[in-house]
Amino acid sequence: MWIQTDSNGIVKRQGETQCSSRPGAIDYEVVSIPAIEEGESLLYDGAAFTIEHNYAERKAKLEPSLLSAYRKWQDAIALDLPCAADCEAAYLEIKAQYDALG
Repeated sequence: MWIQTDSNGIVKRQGETQCSSRPGAIDYEVVSIPAIEEGESLLYDGAAFTIEHNYAERKAKLEPSLLSAYRKWQDAIALDLPCAADCEAAYLEIKAQYDALG
């Protein structure tokens, strides 16, 4: 397997064959690469892989859904809707994910 990194060592491309050359990019042949989650960056220094978790970016992606869930919960409370408990549970689930990112 081949990977291509940018000048900062971030893996930008991967494939079974060597990638076409690009300015500032370096190609490496590796046996395998570690799995990463959405929002994480994979770095390679020529000898070892590192995963950059990008917590701030991942938290920023969660913020709109967190605010929306909070608003629904608060509206359900204000309007005395029977779904208030469900709305609170949905908000708390997203908040737990958000808080787990540090």
